[in-house]
Amino acid sequence: MDLRRLGLFLAVVDHGGFTAAAKATYVAQPAISLAVHELERELGAALFVRSRRGAVLTPAGEALVGPARQAARDVENAAAAVAEVTGLLAGRLDVAALPTLAADPVAAMVGRFRSAHPAVVVRLAAPADPVALFDAVHSGAAEVGLTDASAVGGLDAHRIGSQELVAISPPGTAVRGMTLTVKSLASCPLVLTEPGSSVRALVEAAFAEAGVSASLAVETAQRDAVIPLVLAGAGTAVVPATLAANAAAQGAVVRALRPRLRRVVMLVHRPGVLSPAARRFVELAGS
Repeated sequence: MDLRRLGLFLAVVDHGGFTAAAKATYVAQPAISLAVHELERELGAALFVRSRRGAVLTPAGEALVGPARQAARDVENAAAAVAEVTGLLAGRLDVAALPTLAADPVAAMVGRFRSAHPAVVVRLAAPADPVALFDAVHSGAAEVGLTDASAVGGLDAHRIGSQELVAISPPGTAVRGMTLTVKSLASCPLVLTEPGSSVRALVEAAFAEAGVSASLAVETAQRDAVIPLVLAGAGTAVVPATLAANAAAQGAVVRALRPRLRRVVMLVHRPGVLSPAARRFVELAGS
């Protein structure tokens, strides 16, 4: 199976259509159409249905995406293995991280890796939730993932550390102390991320254990909006302590939770041989 055709097939998948793929790859659209047609003829199945929404994958096309990504990854790994001899002087590393882990600890991890290997480009993706992150790592879209320990099925996992979550409330909130019980937190108007997100799952599990339910004020899929919403007076949120420090500097009231709410941070990857860049990232992650 021709790797060039597979690459152009993935370009159509990733960019949502033949025209967008042509612009992204600088390959003429007729050449991409021909490559996909030849691939369909070789496989004996249609891979796309053309519609007003663009190129929509058929069931056969969906089945090909994962193996095609892995084939592309294997080729990159082969080239990277050669680069390893000269000290990782080229290549890239695709990392997926939950949005709330991007600032801490992922930024420091990427910084250490880039300091050691400045010629390797790191592409950092932010899947919305652990399920999407695992899909990215399983499919080969990302080689390494940073997530919490809620589930790591089917992937090799390395514990990186833990992260404490705290409550932040709008500036001027009257408080009786610097701690807040989980039961009291549940009675506060809350700013929560969407169901299925990592932090929300932890908060809801803590509420369930305490026998209470959330008093929802705002539900947002925009993670970057959580702290601005709190600062604007929309309600109380639960965020990693490192982010809370920045919120406190802007006037937010920060309180530790009782019982403490912590999550374990895990680095995950597919079983088997890693690329030299990914292997080095794993080595540096715990330092």
